[in-house]
Order: sequence, then C-alpha cells, then structure tokens
Amino acid sequence: MGLASEVRRLRLARGLTQRELAEPAYTRAFVAAIESGARVPSDEALAHLAGRLGTGVDDLRHGRPPGTEAALRSRLVEARLALSHGRAGESAAELEAVLEQARAYGLTEIAAWARLRLGEVHTHLGEVDRALRVYEDVLADVLPESVRLHAAAVARVAYSRFTVGDPQRAMALLETELRALRARPEPDADAELRIASALMYVYNELDWNDRARRVEQEAAPLIPRVSDQEWIAQFCSTAAQLRRIESELDDVDRLLTDAVHRYSELGMQREIGMCHWARGYVLRRAARLPEAAAEFRSARAILHEVGAIQDEAGATLELAEVLRRQGALDEAHLLAAEAQRTSEHTGHREGMAEAARLLGLVSGQRGRHAEAEHHLVIAADRYEGAGLMAELVTTCGLLADLLLGTGREAEARQVLRRGLRGAETLW
Repeated sequence: MGLASEVRRLRLARGLTQRELAEPAYTRAFVAAIESGARVPSDEALAHLAGRLGTGVDDLRHGRPPGTEAALRSRLVEARLALSHGRAGESAAELEAVLEQARAYGLTEIAAWARLRLGEVHTHLGEVDRALRVYEDVLADVLPESVRLHAAAVARVAYSRFTVGDPQRAMALLETELRALRARPEPDADAELRIASALMYVYNELDWNDRARRVEQEAAPLIPRVSDQEWIAQFCSTAAQLRRIESELDDVDRLLTDAVHRYSELGMQREIGMCHWARGYVLRRAARLPEAAAEFRSARAILHEVGAIQDEAGATLELAEVLRRQGALDEAHLLAAEAQRTSEHTGHREGMAEAARLLGLVSGQRGRHAEAEHHLVIAADRYEGAGLMAELVTTCGLLADLLLGTGREAEARQVLRRGLRGAETLW
C-alpha cells in the first residue's frame, strides 16, 4: 500500500475529514493532493500527518499497517523456534514471507535478520557452503551501526569459515569485531557477548584454552546487562566446554543447568541437545566415560529428531571415541563411518578429519596396521588442510607410533618432522 492510499485509509478509519487532518498547519487542498498522489509531503508534513493519524512516521511513509514491525519481529522468533524443533521447511517458508514483507515495507534490518535466519536453516541442514554465502552477503550489506545484527552476522560468517577449513580468517574476523565493539563510545553488551562466545568456540577448537578462558573472564561480567537470553545460554554452554578437569565439573553443571533453563524458557530444542553434547564433551575429557556416553546418546537422539545433520554427526563422533576407549570397537567403527559419510556430504572439514583419525585408531586396536596407517594419513592431510595444527600434531604422533611399532623408523621420523612444523605455527 502506497503513502497516498495509506493516508486516506487511516484518515477514514479515524473518522477525520481532510480539513481536520490538515489543520492547523496545512490546508484541506494539501491533504487532498497527498491522497491523490499529486504531492509528496516533506518530512515535517509527514510528521504532522503521522501524529494526527496516530501512527509512526516510517510506518506512514512506507504504507505499513500499525504494528507491522512488531508483528514481523514476532514471526522471526516463531521461525527460529520452528527450526530449533526440526521444522526446517516451515521455518524457511515463514522467513521468505517475512523477508518479502519487510522489503516491501522498507524494514531493512528485519529483512537482514530474515536473510540471516535463512542462512541458519542451511547450517542446520548441513549445507555449509550455501550458509556461508548467505551470511557473507548479509554481512556485506549490514552497517556496523546495526550493532547486534552486525555481530550476529560476523559470528555466523566466522563459524562457517571455521567449518570449511579457514580457522585463521574466522579468528581474525572475530578478534577484529570484538576490538571494534569494545572501542565503541556506547558499548552493547549483547553484541559483545555474542562475539565473545564465538571467539571462545574457535579458540577452544584450536586448543588455545588459555585464550578462550581469558575471553570468558572478560565477557562474563556483561551478562547482567544482556537482554538476549539465547545468547546468554550460548555463552554458558560454550564456557562449560572450556572446563577440562574433574575439579571443575560442578562449575560445568552450573553453567549447563543455566543454559538448559534459558533454552527451555525460550522453547528451544536443538540447543538443549547441544547442551547434552557439551556435558559429554567435558565428561569424556575428565575420563568419566559411561556418563559421557549417556550424554552423547541423549544429544544424538535430540539432534536426530530435529534434523540437525552435522551436529548429530559431531555427537556421533564423540560417542564413537568414548566407545573406542571402552573397547566397543565394532560400534565405534560403525558410528565413525556414519559420521564420516555425513561430514563428507556436508563438507565439514574437521568432521571428516576426526572421523578418519577415529577409524585409524579403531583399526590399530584391531591390529589392522595397514588400514590404520591409511586412515591416519588421510586424517593428517585433512587436519592440515583445515588449518587445525594442534590436531595435526596429535595425529602425526599417533601415526609415528604406529610406524615405529612396525619397525619403520625413517618414515616415523619424517612424520614427526611434519608434526613439528605444524607445532611451530601454534606460537
């Protein structure tokens, strides 16, 4: 609906004549010219008309029905919840509809949020490359002045960049954004917490636990000033995964209980599955294997139910590693092979590497040394290609041990040199 017809519609709805709408600042003829489309009001005149008609200036300018912006924001939330519960098609259709209406009504920020959420649908379905293209397009269009939207777009681009094997660029994006946010004359706690969570995740995946813990300590005081409950829950879940020893398990439970409570209040499901994964992640590193296995099985069940393909593959790999350590080699092999197929399908570089390494370890425990070597070589290549040098170092150590065990000392030394070259990039 255009400005002319919207002015007339609202005037009639409020029982005003053209003269009553115009006075005292303007004439009846002026309003008649606007309603016919013959004149475009100035900003001052538009403000007068909007005030008399009981609507916002921008709503009137773009012909928006009253409450359009609030209604579209509410629909964004509903689409987000639909995705969290696995209704990806429904979520995408609603987001497309919101995007179309937001563009028609000149609501550029809501349109950008709808596009970002459509990228999240692709991420949920394991369509990593498509998601990255969407996120980068949104980021290119969003001004830094739209602080929270800009931070959300940066976080999504960084996660996708990390997933496709570009951790250095992901880290640089997040570090730059965090510095910019902290330099703002008017800080935004929500945006800063969102970027801090994303940076903690990348540091943790790169095995830079000290850096991740430092970011957590700097960001935690922001929480009382953050309004986005999902972002607080995400921060708590990420922070929990930074704990690695038995004495920190109470802290892990506190953080994850907080996260699950917030996600439950929001009505989110996939994210609760990720909290089970996070608890299992910590328990595995604390050598609490039966408990870790139970958490990973819960995570797998939830993530499978909601169709979070790559997340399910990640939980599957974690479960397979626990089972390998417990000696359940047949199930561990089946699960690792399943996760490998999913990661290859989605292009998740870290998942492909981890699956190959796990298959190599299982083969080694079975005494199948040639098969183990084959998988470990692939894993080393994939970790290096993904820029995950700490994992490359670990994998080279495993491969060298295998080669030494079969009397191939020269080849083992060569593999260890490769690992040392990788280690040099970590500092």
